[in-house]
Amino acid sequence: MNKFIGVGRLTKEVELKSTGNGTSYVQNTIAIRNNFKNADGNYDSEFINIALWRNNAEFISKYGFKGCMVAIEGRLTNRSYDKEDGSKGYISEVVVDNIELLSKKDEMKETEDTTEEEYEKLDDNTVKLEEEDYPWMV
Repeated sequence: MNKFIGVGRLTKEVELKSTGNGTSYVQNTIAIRNNFKNADGNYDSEFINIALWRNNAEFISKYGFKGCMVAIEGRLTNRSYDKEDGSKGYISEVVVDNIELLSKKDEMKETEDTTEEEYEKLDDNTVKLEEEDYPWMV
């Protein structure tokens, strides 16, 4: 079974692109904070490459933003590509099948200029979940 589920923050502004045949896609990275502290007493984060296609890409390009907390579900893929110098490059990424936004833009003003290193220090409690937004939490 190839299944990935994760909750993290988008590390870059969302940019909608299209393939040669017009299929829309978005490539981004999410920072997922580990739930344990390192030897220095700090939380580290994992940076996961993600790819969204068609409707998911259009959705995240319309509503997503750098620093936005998202929940994703998808599958891990590995692919290769030719680098400019002629060598092969390799990338692992999660192809997202489902995505949900867990933050609103007005709640995230303080993270708009956050660097990747600062994502480790973000407090996950900045997201306020309201019962009417998430009835399954009642």
